[in-house]
Amino acid sequence: MLKVVPGEAALVFTGSGEEVLLISDLHLGLEKELARKGFRVPSYTVKMVARVRDIVDGHPAKKLVVLGDVKHSVGKVEDIDWGVVPWFFDTMLDLFESVEVVPGNHDGNLKTVMPPRVKLDLSHGAVLGEGRGRIGVAHGHAWPSEEAIASRNLVIGHSHFTYEMRDNLGGRSREAVWVFARYDVREMMGGAGYKSKAKGTGKLTVMPPFNAMVGGQPINRSRSFEFGPVLSSRSLSLEESDIFLLDGTRVG
Repeated sequence: MLKVVPGEAALVFTGSGEEVLLISDLHLGLEKELARKGFRVPSYTVKMVARVRDIVDGHPAKKLVVLGDVKHSVGKVEDIDWGVVPWFFDTMLDLFESVEVVPGNHDGNLKTVMPPRVKLDLSHGAVLGEGRGRIGVAHGHAWPSEEAIASRNLVIGHSHFTYEMRDNLGGRSREAVWVFARYDVREMMGGAGYKSKAKGTGKLTVMPPFNAMVGGQPINRSRSFEFGPVLSSRSLSLEESDIFLLDGTRVG
């Protein structure tokens, strides 16, 4: 069973006798890129740790799973990563019995800065739970595994979708959103190149980024998802999706 944490970019999965907290898109070290552009901001990593602590106070999960883009730098390890990534995950290991990461497209050479107790999955994701109650988790920049798709309950991040709102004076603001869609299992299997005979309809949850500073693309200014292989596939459509702000307001 999956539940959205009210007001947060986080999910709690209950299955096989355990509770698992899911978050995505940390983009640790983003502050360095902002500094290059002339913006001086305090460490947002500290705020994210505080948010996780608050969530755990209300949802005593024993396991944390991060769905990719742990660090912000792409293809290399920046000097800031050597401090911020180990500190974040050492803190998480104090809060949870186990921590697992599904690498994203920003996570090249992540293993070099990750504490050894953190489990690193393959980039095509993993399956949590067992039987009909299991879920597939992946970052979303690559096709999920055959097993993840076949779970018929798939959770990804990666997209950073927002909803753009305008006031009467023409001012614009954007807020992060949850996207809930249904996918055709056979279509997605075929798109991914799997020869599986699995069929039916699956549920797709697209998570907002846990790092609120990363911004994102307005989903209401697009005619389709067109972002990553899962969302760009013919197995689902934007028109048939449900879209919610973090406060629970339905906008699509």
